Amino acid sequence: MRPFAALLTIVLAALPAAAVPAVAPPVAAAAQTEGSVVWYSALDAPILAAVIQRFNARHPGIVAQGLQIASTRIPPRVMTEESAGKVQADVVSGDQLSISQLAESDLLQPFTVSDPEKFVKGSIDPKGRWAAVFSETTVIAWNPQKLKADGLRPPTSLADLGNPEWRGKLGIDAAAFNWYQAVLLTQKNAAETLKRIAANQPLLTTSHSVSITQLQNGEYDATPTAYGYLADQRRAAGQPIDFLNLTPNLVNLEPLGIVKGAPHPNAARVLVDWLLHPEAQTIIAESGHTSRRLDVANNLRVFDPKKPSFVMPAPSRTEYNALVSGYKALFGIGG
Repeated sequence: MRPFAALLTIVLAALPAAAVPAVAPPVAAAAQTEGSVVWYSALDAPILAAVIQRFNARHPGIVAQGLQIASTRIPPRVMTEESAGKVQADVVSGDQLSISQLAESDLLQPFTVSDPEKFVKGSIDPKGRWAAVFSETTVIAWNPQKLKADGLRPPTSLADLGNPEWRGKLGIDAAAFNWYQAVLLTQKNAAETLKRIAANQPLLTTSHSVSITQLQNGEYDATPTAYGYLADQRRAAGQPIDFLNLTPNLVNLEPLGIVKGAPHPNAARVLVDWLLHPEAQTIIAESGHTSRRLDVANNLRVFDPKKPSFVMPAPSRTEYNALVSGYKALFGIGG
């Protein structure tokens, strides 16, 4: 597989001069007057830069600025800005747990998706506060070279990672609250399996993405908190990575929304419309993420719509706090 940077150049060059998605003329005119839009996003930096580049080329007169921020840090940042009366973000996107916090806190303004029938069911908030710009899967990934050196066989289920031979040989994202939620809701004997995995004293990592990088570098043998698209990219590039989708496949939506009190609300609406448009969705799908549009092709090795999947639900604030507390207690994470 070509490196993403090279593939991206091909994709951008190959994309046709697609029609810019239409917004109401008064919105389009006001967006030009505003002249800029700020997007807080958890997208990987190269993908975020590519999407921003294409948007700016499509919309002369509106300068989009993408600021990469980890999903878990987006809600507190937006809440702090709102409390101080200095809202900076116009558009936000991150994992379902994080964006649901902002929605429940009434910090997102409703908007209408132009063509909702083109999206997989469940991709759009019934209250209009968010729409999924893409989705990700969380998989069990392992390093075949490390497994061979340590005399281990590839895991066939999450329960396998609770066996004694995996002690000291696992990595776990210290903020994988969405994964924790999904495991509890989908896996047989989940609570007991998680306790046994925690007893194996996994190395705590700082993100799903870091989990796969440290795995590739041989810092441990396996991780159950790797993003499927990253595992597949590294595997296809010849890195010592392989992976297993759980049954059902664990799907985390990445919603985007418009911040209430956004300084550039009309430009925000133009950006959101375009991000949900097939052109932007094609760039995102070619990067490895899964588009939620029915008319955009995706990587079936990462997500096959014909196989069982589970979309992680948006928890209430109380449920979210309970998930965080439970997860930190399970793995002995302070703070």
